[in-house]
Amino acid sequence: MNLFDRFILTLYSFALIVLSCVAIGATSGLIPADYLRPYAEQMLTGSHPAYLIVAIIFLIVSLRFFFSSFRSRQPKRERGIRQRSDLGEVNITLQTIQTIAERAARRVKGVRDLKTVVRAHESGNMITLRVSVDGETPLPELTQQLQAVVKEQVEGIAGVMISEVAVVVTEVAQSEIYAARRRVE
Repeated sequence: MNLFDRFILTLYSFALIVLSCVAIGATSGLIPADYLRPYAEQMLTGSHPAYLIVAIIFLIVSLRFFFSSFRSRQPKRERGIRQRSDLGEVNITLQTIQTIAERAARRVKGVRDLKTVVRAHESGNMITLRVSVDGETPLPELTQQLQAVVKEQVEGIAGVMISEVAVVVTEVAQSEIYAARRRVE
């Protein structure tokens, strides 16, 4: 829904709230009938064209919302990174960037498991890798290699500039030899 429709819907809803409160007040006796009688007479005699104009506006707005509910919904555009080329616009989804980053990260020796989050900001595109490592590869070397490989692969394949690759080491997996020896003892 665009901004204009939201504005009109807000005004329309507010007007309906006021009319509903007046109707409830009139039918429950909170608003005396003598107070509303002059307005009802003006409306019914047609002496004030303002009532007619308001009624026509309400009808038009009601029809707009009624028919817009039947419009075919266009598929929602997936959030992504848009770039202009000489031939037109290119939109690369964040899921695509995530897949490229994960594929590159899994090739790095020492990575056991990972989760990837890609964020597109005006200040730059950011990839966060949450990794489980084998515990045999030194962490500073592993994380630097992960950052370099992921940045290079994403920029090379997708053509999208990455401003930051953050690595969060979530777990150091036990080696199978140590785990097997511990089970035997």
